Amino acid sequence: MPLDAPPRSVTDPLATHETAAVSVTSVALYVDADNQSAQCAEPLLALFRTEFNARLISATIAGNNLGQKIDDWRRALLAEIPDLAIQALPAPHRKNGADIALLMALGAALDKHLHEQVLVVVVSRDDLLIGAAEQAKARGCKTLVAYADSDLQTARNTQLTTLLLPALKPANAPLPKPVSVVQPPPVVIQAPKPEPPVQPMQQTAGQDAKAVLAQVRDLCHQQSGGGYPASAVGAALSKLGYDKAARARFLTSTPGLKKKGSGATLCYLF
Repeated sequence: MPLDAPPRSVTDPLATHETAAVSVTSVALYVDADNQSAQCAEPLLALFRTEFNARLISATIAGNNLGQKIDDWRRALLAEIPDLAIQALPAPHRKNGADIALLMALGAALDKHLHEQVLVVVVSRDDLLIGAAEQAKARGCKTLVAYADSDLQTARNTQLTTLLLPALKPANAPLPKPVSVVQPPPVVIQAPKPEPPVQPMQQTAGQDAKAVLAQVRDLCHQQSGGGYPASAVGAALSKLGYDKAARARFLTSTPGLKKKGSGATLCYLF
């Protein structure tokens, strides 16, 4: 600073910026690995950094180690803080085994936490450990509880501030694999080509009836006794383009076209 520069006031924001020290909270973590999944580690540490300006200085992890739960927590924490001091407490496989191990560890370190003004965070929703956290709080130790959101109700009605972490994936749930959907080859259905529409053939005086009868004969099957069934003759004429009225005229006015029988046995001779 130049010698002739006026002294800065203690309220000068620049002077305050130069002299103020950023307060960082130290955190000691106590983890019930049998109760809370290691998936909690990442969101919990992110919460410390972004919301509390806190630095995790130690972690005590207890569990019966079935399914390597202690190791899962150790790996998750070291992935975020490689030099973190971690104390692992494998507990006997009995009721409240991990809880008791954490209670003993917290009690042994409580005076040190009080002296160093360390924030204790107990990661469990077990009633026994939440009660221990309340006792630490009553002794004057800064204490919080943290656990993941789930369908289970809160462990107990506690006066402690509780950090509710994001809901976890189901235990041992495999990660979804990308599914490759193979589309079946398109099925090409070839529709039969429609027959070209037959233009109605209106009978005229000059029309060659013999030619029409020859076409009808080709379209019908002759009966064994001779002649062609009336229904078959009518269908043939319809296919040749004769409507109902034209068919009637043709069948009644064509020379050489004779009827035989009646009703269902009606046939035409030509």
